[in-house]
Formats: sequence, C-alpha cells, structure tokens
Amino acid sequence: MIGSKLTDKLKENGYRVIWLSRERYIKAETPRYRWDYIKGEIDKEALEQADIIVHLAGSNIGDESWTRKKKQQIVESRVLTAKFLLETLQSMNKIPEAFISASAVGYYGMYTNENKIFYEKDLPGRNDFLSRTCKKWESAALRFNNELAVRTVVLRTSLVIAKESDAFKKMILPTRFGLGAPFGNGKQFTSWIHLDDICELYLKSIEDITLNGVYNAVAPEYITNKEFMRTAAKAMKRPFLIPSIPSFLIQLIMGESAGMVLKGSRISPEKIIKAGFKYKYNTALEAINASLE
Repeated sequence: MIGSKLTDKLKENGYRVIWLSRERYIKAETPRYRWDYIKGEIDKEALEQADIIVHLAGSNIGDESWTRKKKQQIVESRVLTAKFLLETLQSMNKIPEAFISASAVGYYGMYTNENKIFYEKDLPGRNDFLSRTCKKWESAALRFNNELAVRTVVLRTSLVIAKESDAFKKMILPTRFGLGAPFGNGKQFTSWIHLDDICELYLKSIEDITLNGVYNAVAPEYITNKEFMRTAAKAMKRPFLIPSIPSFLIQLIMGESAGMVLKGSRISPEKIIKAGFKYKYNTALEAINASLE
C-alpha cells in the first residue's frame, strides 16, 4: 500500500522508480526486476540503476495468526531481505546515496505506559515478539550506514490510516455496523499516521540529506483507543457503545497479535518535526474523514 502510493508521489516529483518483485516485467508502467531472497537470486541490473533504495519488504503482520511459521516469515522477510541487499551491493562494489527503511512503533513494546512518552533514544520495549522483530529489522537496516557509510533513515511506522489500509478497515469494521466501542479498557494509546503523511515522510527522507538515523513516523496527536474509536464513530455517524469489546474476545480472535490493539503508549514525533516536517493530518478526525471519502 505504501509502496504503490509512494511510487505515484515519486513519479509526480520527477523520479524514475523501479521495483524489486517476485516476477520480472521491465515493460510495466513501473519496471519490475525479479528477486528471491530465499534462493539468493536478484536482477543486479536493478541495483546498478538505483541511486536510492527504499526497503518496504515484509510479510503482513495482521493477515493471519502468529504461528511459529508466520513469525519466522515476519522476521525473515524484513531482516534477511535487507541483509541480502547489503551483501549483493558489497559484491558489486555499488554504494547507493541512501537507504530508507521501514520499521514500526512496536519497537517500544506491546504494553501500555500511561506516564511515559517514548522517543527514538529509548531502548527497545519489553521482551515481546514485535519489539524483538523491530530491533533485528533496524539492526539490519543500519548495517548500510555502519558498513557502507550510506546515509540510512529508519521510519518507525504506526497504524496507517487510509481507505486502502486493511488494518484500518478491520479496526473500524464494527463501527460500520453500528457496534463501535473501545478495545479492552480503551486506555491504551493508538499511534497513527495518514497514508499521505507517511509517503511525504519517505519523500523527505529521500530528499533531505540532513536526515540520518531513526525517526518516529507518527502523527502529533496523542489519543487513547477509546477516543480514537469514539472519533471514528463520530466521523461515520454511527453510535458509540459502552461497554467495550472485551480483551479476552479480541485475544480469542487475534491470539498473540492482539497486543497490537490492546496495548499502546504515547510515541513522540518531536524529532521529525524539529527536522522541518509538517503534517497534512494532525488529528485522527481529519485523517479518518479523509479516508472515508
């Protein structure tokens, strides 16, 4: 989703974009070059052409239960792909201008801390799966800076609000049917960012050579899940119900991944704001309204 939207934005700004894909199709509107990190196969022609690499690869964390096999896919599709790109570039003696990588606010841990605001300098969260995954993910990305001296930007992304977002659509689905309610006790914070803003953040990461290191890709509004769901109900002109959707029910449906919606703390965007980034959508109400059109 982010890759497609970002591709359009880059082309609008005069960039030539190519994709690494499962299938080679270089005559497509966006030329595709084949790679398979498991087999160690890649069209090196793509890397020869690339001035900047944007790494968005990763198995969807919300499309199925976190079985042992799924967890392995989630980690390897993020970590081994970055490792494969690095080692291929090293073998080619090719040094790109920048390496821009996704990460996630899951780095801070799947728990709720009502008293603390998390900043990029904070250590990884408690020892849960998402925190461990993000730590490995970022370590793989930052090797580009450490070993190739390539300017590297890592964006710790939150829930992306957009009409195309599967996660957002699943979150507001009960509200569409008039069953909008908080998840669990509703006191956990919901970090979010609109699709337009995350793509603008990637564009800034590409163009602003002063950016280097890790940045929280979250909107400037701190909002609890209860208030987020209330806002969604208001935007959709649907009722907002109390009591909440019980935690045990969400855990029954989602298993271990339920922590993504039942837990959450405040994540600060201060660092990227000080770097000059201006948000198009500053409140959840604005972002949700724009995503219901």
